[in-house]
Amino acid sequence: MTSSVEDFDICVIGGGPAGQKAAIQGVKSGQRVVVIEREPKAGGACVRRGTIPSKTLHETASLIQRLSGRSQELFSVGSGTGVPLPSLMMRVEEVVEAHESYMTDQLLRNGVTLIHGSARFRSTREIEVTSPGQSKRRLRAEIIVIASGSSPRQPTDVHVDHENVLDSDSILALGYLPSSLVVIGSGVIASEYASIFAVLGVDVTMVDRFPMPLGFLDPELTSVFVEGLEANGGRFLGNRRLESITWDGLSQVITRLDDGTELRSEKLLYALGRVANLSGLGLAGAGLQANERGLLSVDADFRTEVPNIFAIGDVICPLVLAATAMEQGRFAVCAALGLQRVFF
Repeated sequence: MTSSVEDFDICVIGGGPAGQKAAIQGVKSGQRVVVIEREPKAGGACVRRGTIPSKTLHETASLIQRLSGRSQELFSVGSGTGVPLPSLMMRVEEVVEAHESYMTDQLLRNGVTLIHGSARFRSTREIEVTSPGQSKRRLRAEIIVIASGSSPRQPTDVHVDHENVLDSDSILALGYLPSSLVVIGSGVIASEYASIFAVLGVDVTMVDRFPMPLGFLDPELTSVFVEGLEANGGRFLGNRRLESITWDGLSQVITRLDDGTELRSEKLLYALGRVANLSGLGLAGAGLQANERGLLSVDADFRTEVPNIFAIGDVICPLVLAATAMEQGRFAVCAALGLQRVFF
């Protein structure tokens, strides 16, 4: 490990939408900015495994539905499960790669230093970066912004094998459309994938302990969602709690509910939330710790309890919309530099 320390004005941990906008705001304000990103390109989970791929898949599925009367002519296949998922995923990959390249190019074009590796705090102003090849380098910055995002919650009582029992990352790696899918959860991610696969002709069953999905919405809106799901052959089972999930060793996932219901499906999506990516950051080295919800607490300026360290995006609130996280990135850097917020 080199003993020299590279100096910057602002260090951003995470190259997703929040981190990217924080970095751009920094360089536009005349600061020397470095972004630390674990993946080869910028974009974060939003671009690779979240908003961009799911919305692309959703729009493609919706197009197939709207043109179902002409699907044989347009797609050379029938409707429903005849749609070749690999072809759909090729389109998703094209869109993802375009967004990754755009975000990476924008950072570099604006003079942001982009480093690939994992970040860990050594102090309130010093970061150690471990590259994929395990080489290390030390960075120092007066302002540090944590924008490391989130990952699917991994249950302790359910084995997510990413082949039969999937999470919201591994469902994007499916090589074919299953005949049936049970979705555990009723939040945004669960509802989105349930509707997508129902439109594609998969027999979808959503299960959750709440009476209706998307509980933060008005009842009229959730009713419209359920009606749409049912119109495409899906169903929602509310007020049920999960008892067990097992793989029969052959071809089916068996889901047992607390009311005695037993569901059998080819695949299962476990979508009960996400957790902030904080565990590998060495927060204690900077005098920080996650709160009881596993998140970082911040004030109205996105400042943590350590005055020169800010936090934005999924590390301060679960499932922050990308557009919201982007604004948080800009606002955090404006606050750090004593600049007035500019609303667009």
